[in-house]
Amino acid sequence: MSALRVMTLYVLGFILLSAVNAHKACSKNANLWKSIQYQLKLVETTEGRCDCDKKEMHGHEMVGFLAKSSKDKTNVNSGTTVIFDKVVTNTGSGYDASTGQFVAPYEGLYYFTWTILTYPSKKFLTQLLHNNNIIAGNYPDGRGRSSGHDSATQSVVLHLAAKDKVCIKTEDTGQYMYGDRWSTFSGYKI
Repeated sequence: MSALRVMTLYVLGFILLSAVNAHKACSKNANLWKSIQYQLKLVETTEGRCDCDKKEMHGHEMVGFLAKSSKDKTNVNSGTTVIFDKVVTNTGSGYDASTGQFVAPYEGLYYFTWTILTYPSKKFLTQLLHNNNIIAGNYPDGRGRSSGHDSATQSVVLHLAAKDKVCIKTEDTGQYMYGDRWSTFSGYKI
């Protein structure tokens, strides 16, 4: 703490202490003194810094992510976690691009959605898992189509405890998934 800040706090404390001592019978001043002491303690412990890094808004923690696959995926084995490795947004740092898992930083209600685009005559079936329990599936299947791609999107709302895990896994051997901006995984705390 700087010498100027210490001197300012000392002078302010002396003035207020004098005022409180002069009017001991007045409970308003005593309560004011307690409030000022509390505020001074906060300034001392935070060194005057704002506690804005919690990313809070209206009393709840902000959490949200958007990730996409930077590369196409072909012939991915059944039960493999689909890694969306290109992170666009990761407020709250819940999504890990190296593992493809979202780990809830806080307890609460979360919304998740994912979109998969396949090549004509190919499929890429996926499912969303919450703590290794299958919650929902996504079924883009372009087999039987001679032209045009097939896309599917699925969304879920889940109540998560802190440290719960959510990921997307292949349901069957994934034949072909477009990467880049076409296949994405996202979620946020409601």
